[in-house]
Amino acid sequence: MPPGMVAGIPLITVGRLDGPLQRAIHTYKYRPRPELATALSACLAGAVRESGIRIAVLTFVPLHAARQRERGFNQAERLARCLGQALGLPVVASLSRVRATPAQVGLGETERRANMVGAFCWSGTQPPPEQLALVDDVSTTGATLEAAAEAVGRAGGSIGAFLALARAQTLPALAVTFPGQSTCP
Repeated sequence: MPPGMVAGIPLITVGRLDGPLQRAIHTYKYRPRPELATALSACLAGAVRESGIRIAVLTFVPLHAARQRERGFNQAERLARCLGQALGLPVVASLSRVRATPAQVGLGETERRANMVGAFCWSGTQPPPEQLALVDDVSTTGATLEAAAEAVGRAGGSIGAFLALARAQTLPALAVTFPGQSTCP
């Protein structure tokens, strides 16, 4: 896997999941503080601009309805909507989670991949648009991003870039990540 890629797709992040960035994401997601999406998306917007990768439309990793009720919001959706505003891009909500999956926290790569098999489908009335980017908060092993990209592929589309606030220590250093931005939240 070349640096900066997950399943052959560019991964753009703000930095590694540690220090101030990790604290900001955990506060955003688990406290919960959904209003932090604006500041966090501004950091990600900077990384997207610097990457030079062309993106026309955003979508996001969906939560299962039960998990969304429990959390009160979908952190990836809120991040995508704020990012869309910052970059002047539309957001489509056509990716669906078709089955509840156990939380990925604490699972190894093999378990994460197995957990995500068949978890998503493209439910939009239109096929996936060109230059589509998929937004999530964190990429640990890439299993969730890959499973969502497979669902887009089954619908006849493709993901042009993965966008996440942070990558976990389990992923190699990525060429399209800007370490100097890792203290941004």
